[in-house]
Amino acid sequence: MDDIPENTVVSIDRVEVRVVPGVLDYAIGNKAAIEQNWRNELAANPGLFNGELYLAPKAYIENGVLHAGFIRSRYETLLFWRRDPRMFRPWHIFSVGVVVSADNRLIAARMAMHNASGGRIYFPAGSIDDNDIADGMVDYDANNRREVQEETGLDLSHARPEAKIHLVTGNRSIALFRRYRFVDDAATLICRIREHLAGQDDPELDQIIEVSGPGQMGEATPSYVRAFADWHFSEA
Repeated sequence: MDDIPENTVVSIDRVEVRVVPGVLDYAIGNKAAIEQNWRNELAANPGLFNGELYLAPKAYIENGVLHAGFIRSRYETLLFWRRDPRMFRPWHIFSVGVVVSADNRLIAARMAMHNASGGRIYFPAGSIDDNDIADGMVDYDANNRREVQEETGLDLSHARPEAKIHLVTGNRSIALFRRYRFVDDAATLICRIREHLAGQDDPELDQIIEVSGPGQMGEATPSYVRAFADWHFSEA
């Protein structure tokens, strides 16, 4: 994967990420620093939960398929990993369910401040947990359905999924973007999402953002997400 330039869209046909046994070397080698960082993170945001988290020491693309082996760790590992400036870290591989309206708008959102990524702007996404594992393989489509439903209330079964997956790397992350095209326009979808958020005591999102062209997602959005959004409009 290191030969793929960061923030470059690469289209693939399939993803095969398998859970492998063992303990993540990265977690062992940085145990004390991970624990100290977790204490700091928890002091700043007591609502954080140290659930399961998967990272991949190696990943590669062969014949249009992304292959990787996931090793189970904890969320505290990812929070330290995010702050670790070293490039030789395991890969964080996650899927992004991109909601595309009938009028070709992308629906993004700002994370509420009680999240670890509070203030950042993303498309619906989340790290893989045990609920996304079936027969030892990661089910990224199921992850997309769950994350989009939880965050926005939208049901991806009512949208047309794109066959291809679009991969973008950035800072040792591998984001797997899949577009889901709805028959409703952006205004209708945003209204539904706001109704969903209004019914939650502690919503994950605090602002819904309609993206209608390249260059509209600013510094609050990770570079790999901006790269995909700009590519979407240039490709369309």
